[in-house]
Amino acid sequence: MTTTTKATWIETLISQYATDSRALDNYRKSLDLDDPQEAKEADTVSEMLSDMRYALTWLKRGRRPGSRRGVEITDVYRQREIYIKLSGQEITDAERLKLVDALLALSDRERTCFLLHMAQGLTLLEISSKLSLSKRSVQEYVTRAKDKISKEFL
Repeated sequence: MTTTTKATWIETLISQYATDSRALDNYRKSLDLDDPQEAKEADTVSEMLSDMRYALTWLKRGRRPGSRRGVEITDVYRQREIYIKLSGQEITDAERLKLVDALLALSDRERTCFLLHMAQGLTLLEISSKLSLSKRSVQEYVTRAKDKISKEFL
């Protein structure tokens, strides 16, 4: 699947989630909360709406909603800009999209370690202390991230 196809697919998915979320919200509002059966239905629909909004936020932002830990506090696009600026070379828009895809393909831990090391310039020891991991684990995460990103660009 090409980058353009992925972007189009995600935009379509976001549109569908937004439309279905509005329809579900309208259905919930139409329920009579005085009727015990419909009140129970409204609770179920509210839970469904909560899940849909969570997924919709994740799709729009490219990161887990409500996360306040580590590098995830900054969205992927900001992280990408930091990495590009530190690399000291200009890249095309297509390469930027590939980089975003590569970053999104990493696990949370790999992405966090990679960006702390490559974008923010922290040493492996500093990262291990910050994330309460062994230095060897951090090194493994960074190595795996570099390998995955290299495969994406080759």
